[in-house]
Amino acid sequence: MGYITRRVLQKDTPIIIGYLVLGMACGMLGEKAGLSPFLMFVMSVLAFAGSSQFIGIAMMIQSASYISIALTILMVNLRYSLFTSTLAPLVSKQSGLYTTLFSYGTTDETFALNLSSFQDEKEHWTHKEALGLDFLSMLVWSIANAAGCYASSMIHLDLSLVSYILTAMFLGIWSNYLKDRTLIITGIAAGILAVVLSQFVPFKLHIVLASLIPSGIAAWFYLKHEKKAGKTRVTAKKNTETIPKEEAYGTMEEGGTGL
Repeated sequence: MGYITRRVLQKDTPIIIGYLVLGMACGMLGEKAGLSPFLMFVMSVLAFAGSSQFIGIAMMIQSASYISIALTILMVNLRYSLFTSTLAPLVSKQSGLYTTLFSYGTTDETFALNLSSFQDEKEHWTHKEALGLDFLSMLVWSIANAAGCYASSMIHLDLSLVSYILTAMFLGIWSNYLKDRTLIITGIAAGILAVVLSQFVPFKLHIVLASLIPSGIAAWFYLKHEKKAGKTRVTAKKNTETIPKEEAYGTMEEGGTGL
């Protein structure tokens, strides 16, 4: 069985459609940052991570320092370490080259699709198909970026339109977490803090600080709550195990008195 099969094409179609639209938008943004279609293609291959690529280009347009860009992208991409660690047991028997290429091609979308496909025993999802899914998604994303960059240089689109697409995309991503009160408060706090820090923090480092500080505080509260909840569960379990013994002892005493 090959890498890019009919099943891969069927599963990857929704991702391809999304990557074509967002890739074009990212390429348009890249053209405004002074990147050529070739550089956009190379960048998309070497930094195959859509959201961080958007952020990096946007910060380039704002003349942010390389340090702040690197730190921000690193922080945004930390989630991929969780994705690949989750997928690791499923590809543990593969070669080092395979696992390297497979982890390199993992994105939010391909992670979810490959994980569900591997876990569905009826599908018999192969490792070749999983890698083919990653490669095809990367190829489409890279071509879409180059095409968007070329189109922007020919049409001369207003940068505000591309900026609106970027803002809308991240608002769409954030909307997935609107069911959690803690994440809503964290997001709002990060936004407010970013605006405040932007007034006096140099080199666009306010983006990094506004992301780290609220997230760190939220993580601290979460761990504290989980620790407290864990102690409560342990106490409740002990009480549950103790009650039957006391009831049994009381029943024996009542029985003895009756005699």
